[in-house]
Amino acid sequence: MKFYLRVLQFLKPHWRLISLSILLTFFYIIFNSASLWISVDFIRELFEPQGIQMESQPEQNNRSGTEGLENLLDGKNSFYKEINLFIKKLIVRDDKYDTLKMVCLLILVTFLMKNIIAYFRRLLLNFIELKIIVDLRNALNRAFLHLPLSYFEKHDSGEATSILFNDGKAMKDMLNNSFGRMMLAPMQIVTNLVILVMISWKLSLITLTVVPLIALVIVNIGKVIRRRSRRVFKQIAQVLSVFQESVNAIRIVKAFTNEEKEIDKFEKANYKFFRINFRANRIGYLTSPLNESLVVIVLIALLWYGGGMVYEGELMADDFMRYLIFLVTLFQPLKDVSQMNSVIQVGMAAAERVFGALDAVPEVYEKPGALEIRGFKKNIVYNHVWFRYNEEETYALKDINLTIEKGQSVAFVGHSGAGKSTLVDMIPRFYDTTRGTVSIDGINVQDIALKSLRQQIGIVTQESILFNDTIRANIGYDKPDASDEEIIEAAKIANAWEFIRRMDQGLDTIVGERGNKLSGGQKQRLSIARAVLKNPPILILDEATSALDTESERLVQKAITRLMKKRTVLVIAHRLSTITNVDKIVVMRQGEIVETGTHKELLEKSGIYRSLTQSQFIETA
Repeated sequence: MKFYLRVLQFLKPHWRLISLSILLTFFYIIFNSASLWISVDFIRELFEPQGIQMESQPEQNNRSGTEGLENLLDGKNSFYKEINLFIKKLIVRDDKYDTLKMVCLLILVTFLMKNIIAYFRRLLLNFIELKIIVDLRNALNRAFLHLPLSYFEKHDSGEATSILFNDGKAMKDMLNNSFGRMMLAPMQIVTNLVILVMISWKLSLITLTVVPLIALVIVNIGKVIRRRSRRVFKQIAQVLSVFQESVNAIRIVKAFTNEEKEIDKFEKANYKFFRINFRANRIGYLTSPLNESLVVIVLIALLWYGGGMVYEGELMADDFMRYLIFLVTLFQPLKDVSQMNSVIQVGMAAAERVFGALDAVPEVYEKPGALEIRGFKKNIVYNHVWFRYNEEETYALKDINLTIEKGQSVAFVGHSGAGKSTLVDMIPRFYDTTRGTVSIDGINVQDIALKSLRQQIGIVTQESILFNDTIRANIGYDKPDASDEEIIEAAKIANAWEFIRRMDQGLDTIVGERGNKLSGGQKQRLSIARAVLKNPPILILDEATSALDTESERLVQKAITRLMKKRTVLVIAHRLSTITNVDKIVVMRQGEIVETGTHKELLEKSGIYRSLTQSQFIETA
């Protein structure tokens, strides 16, 4: 129940529209009741000749009719009597055919008004439903992008996508169906048709004339819906693409503190989905009112023709009334399928996952009293750092003590799982220490405002992460207002300008999803250019050349050498031949630092580094 109440909280921003829909529902009930009242109660009375004659008498002879009506309404309140008398006076005329015309006219007006109100009421409810799902997706997207990196390493992007779209839709369906409509069983429809034919095959022939008209309406509206639905599907794919792209690139998004930029991009795509989907549904909801209006026209013809049959004695009044009742029942708008409880339970299961994501603890961007730093002046210090991903696992880092001076280049080596990446990820606070501290210039990184901290750090990863945008936008990801001159200069430093200028559209070339229109070396050089433009004092390189061919590696390594100048560089190394000239090499094993020194110093020892170097030399040979 608590989840259901939380779902209803998304209705609060739309209380004005909900109030309007309640008002429209009230008028819908009024006209629907009036149409049934006139169609059943007064048509039955219309075809009682004594009743008509009684109402047609002069006023002095009409007293008995009024007294009879009062006796009929014995036990009812006076308001009900006044309405009943008013409608009788409105309908009944001196001539029975004039009365018949008035009944037909009133039924036509009440049904048309009911359907007009029903259309706008359903359109309004659909607007509210779509706004709720859009608001829910925006809240989920904002929550996901503000979650720490550890969340995405425990949950794959497919799960996040499923929560955002499938579970969100299930919650929408739950809201819709919890106030939904009942559908008439197919057996009821078949039974009604059989009874109608049994009562009068002549009237049934008139009834069946509406079928091809309804089919024509459905076919033509269906074509429009299909065309617009294609646009809906295309746009929802775009929304999904934007979301998955930002999640897959979450490390770069967070490194450049561009969460708000990605949130804005998603919300624009999501709002476009809302507009396209609403336009498609606007046509779809027109089908039912049009079909029912066609049915009412046939009903009017039946009333006129069938009424004449009753007057001519071809059809008994009771049979005709029975025919009308079954006809109205047959053509009532079908209700939603029952089994409400199943729908609600599915929605509740979805709500648990959705609110589980919304309630997940986000990164603390502005901790109370957090400090803003400008630049990097002295050193990075690991002081007795211990870390584990959760309480059930063993420690991934064990009592790490390390000092990195400003301007130093430090490489971290060791077998997979040794803790190299985890150790480096402590600096931009992708993870927080379990015990101990990591400090920059004597300040605990946990006491530094997160955006301020990450502005001092540039990251080039082994996997080049690019966005489906222009080369200009990818290089200027951290500085969207950067001039072309700045972008070109950064591209030259990264050895990327050579291939960019040969492209037909230059900086305006779209790189494709995850940069799939570029080679590995080209993508990597764009990543380096992005870091160059950011110009951070601290640079993290996660083996940026390991997946490249020889020529691409040469160009990328040359660009990295330029990038490393006058910066503090931390290199996560798998290929040891690329780190022979760094100032310090840190050798790790099972979460501990086991050796430190230069390349030459470590080779002179009979340690792990020498063993690793010899193994790679043999593999290369």
